[in-house]
Amino acid sequence: MGIFDALFGKGKIGGEIAYYNLEDWWIGDFTDAERKYILKQYQPMGLSDNDIISGQILESSASVVQFLSGLASWFNKDEDRYLAKLICQKAESLLYDDTKVLDIHFLYQTKIMVYYRDRDKSDCLDIAITACQQQINVAKQAIKAFKKKFEDGLPGHKGFEQLAIILEKKKNFVEAIALCKKALEQGWAGDWDKRIQRCHRKIGNF
Repeated sequence: MGIFDALFGKGKIGGEIAYYNLEDWWIGDFTDAERKYILKQYQPMGLSDNDIISGQILESSASVVQFLSGLASWFNKDEDRYLAKLICQKAESLLYDDTKVLDIHFLYQTKIMVYYRDRDKSDCLDIAITACQQQINVAKQAIKAFKKKFEDGLPGHKGFEQLAIILEKKKNFVEAIALCKKALEQGWAGDWDKRIQRCHRKIGNF
């Protein structure tokens, strides 16, 4: 069986889809046209069309959650963001107690970016807020993992940043200040002091 057969749900599927045991999801959750589109669009450096469904992978340092998070990030245009949502949902369904915290951290980062882009659509803003809170909930564990893996200081934190923006837009300045102080205390990179000062000024204008 060739690539054409694997693409349209016939014959043996290989690549990352097979390695991570995602064949049923790949065939069952996407149409033929969607699978073809995903294969065409997803081309990280070094990969070509169909690589995620062809060949045999014997070992990978990436978890299934990490793979799906990366895959979802390729579909954040207005016309294909629904695919990113489906991929994020699958990744989230595969979170377990032993999932690496940085994989969880980056999955929620992707989820925030995907859903916040559609914030004017039904439920998407609420889902983005939930994703911010989910990422914040694992922040302390993520700090330990970042410090163990990287010598430099902590990076920015999408959950803290995006939720601070949302709270400020909602004029919930006291909550925004408390959130920024928490991010600052934990050591995440960002303009937290400026945000705190701006919110204090806005409180004074009310």
